[in-house]
Amino acid sequence: MNLNKKNSNFIIHFIGIGGIGMSGIAELMLDQGYIIQGSDLVFNSTIKRLKDRGVKIYQGHKKSNINNISAAVFSSAIGQSNPEIQKCKELSIPLVSRAEMLAELMRNKNAIAVAGSHGKTTTTSLVGTILENAKLDPTIINGGIINAYSKNNRMGLGKWIVVEADESDGSFLRLPHKINIITNIDIEHLDYYKTKSSLVNSFQKFITNLPFDGYSIICIDNNNLKKLSKKINTRKIITYALKDKEANVQILDIKYGDMKSKFSIYIEKNTIPHYFGIYKFYINLLGVHNVLNATSAIIAAMLLRISIKNIQKSLGTFKGVERRFTFLGKIKKSFIYDDYAHHPTEIKASYEIAKHIAEKKIIVLFQPHRFSRTRDLYSDFIKVLNKIDILYLLDIYAAGENSIKKINSKNIVKDLRKKNQQVFYIKENDDINKILSSFYDDNNLIVFMGAGSITHKAHKLIKENNVRKNSRDFKKIK
Repeated sequence: MNLNKKNSNFIIHFIGIGGIGMSGIAELMLDQGYIIQGSDLVFNSTIKRLKDRGVKIYQGHKKSNINNISAAVFSSAIGQSNPEIQKCKELSIPLVSRAEMLAELMRNKNAIAVAGSHGKTTTTSLVGTILENAKLDPTIINGGIINAYSKNNRMGLGKWIVVEADESDGSFLRLPHKINIITNIDIEHLDYYKTKSSLVNSFQKFITNLPFDGYSIICIDNNNLKKLSKKINTRKIITYALKDKEANVQILDIKYGDMKSKFSIYIEKNTIPHYFGIYKFYINLLGVHNVLNATSAIIAAMLLRISIKNIQKSLGTFKGVERRFTFLGKIKKSFIYDDYAHHPTEIKASYEIAKHIAEKKIIVLFQPHRFSRTRDLYSDFIKVLNKIDILYLLDIYAAGENSIKKINSKNIVKDLRKKNQQVFYIKENDDINKILSSFYDDNNLIVFMGAGSITHKAHKLIKENNVRKNSRDFKKIK
């Protein structure tokens, strides 16, 4: 498909436009002069933003929505039986997957693609922020809302584009790029890959798809990535780590204070042109995982010859990503946070942040995401959730999946209560405000956690208690 931004009569219809990946591409193409329209089953804040910009949105998927369009883009969540896809086929209207359209947007720019099981949204935002502050005017397409822009994309006129590369359906292998970052490889998306080896092999292809002069930046604290780093010798690989001393870039120490993470990195000779030795940084995020994310972004920026001063300034002013341990406000004395963690590794990382800043009790409300993920990682979920002192479990968010026999939140609670009596099940219509009210009179920390609809419950709680949104009460961490 040949895109031409001068063709303002080119009408593109997005099937499933409300999705975080689809909306970002739709908005960028709108910025490039295309006429954009779309459809979705449920209207959300993303769709409202697009409507406010003049995008025609249809609620529901119907054949009648397909009228006088030039092409249609569909997300991976849309099946071929969708009536709009069927109508496009009847009319011989070009059908393009989200990944194919993203690849087209990347084709005429130098691309940095950020992949990995966890941390890619934050890392993409970090890289984009550094490039913007260095006056490179990047285009950014992310999988989460970047707080600095209040949206998940940025249209830039510079030659660089930074994208979050989604491995969930293998589509990241279609993305042309010059530099990639792989934050980690964890057991995830087995509904698509079926086996661990198939998942790991896809990341190997992702690295070897690089051009001969490209770079792959990978974290070898992750065992799967360490094995890949030793296996691949046909591409330039820069490794980074906190624990593994074989890494080309080593994180020497991490200190926390005033809601910041301070750290130093050591770069071996002949790793990154023009950089060698020890450099100090700080970032307005907590947690080892965020220091690792920041380190990968620093390496990418160094490959682009961005100055240390610019990198330091960018990290120091970074405003974060929505739903990554986001502070929503205080109800009386308690602190309320909203977090996207939905995989055992992410839950562990977020709970570690909570322990750093909590003054009293930590209360977690967790909504499992997908029946298949809960089944495949059941023992891992039990292990990590058992470490939470006070836990409330909501029903599993299906995300379009069919239920699986015996895989449900009531059974999870039953298994968790064998070791911890402070685990409770919450029904869909239970009054969460009433349930949590006994915690409000002390300096407790309450975290709403999950990738599904739980964020709406968090914001509903804030609204019910008339909390001024993001009324941050800064305090030193322990």
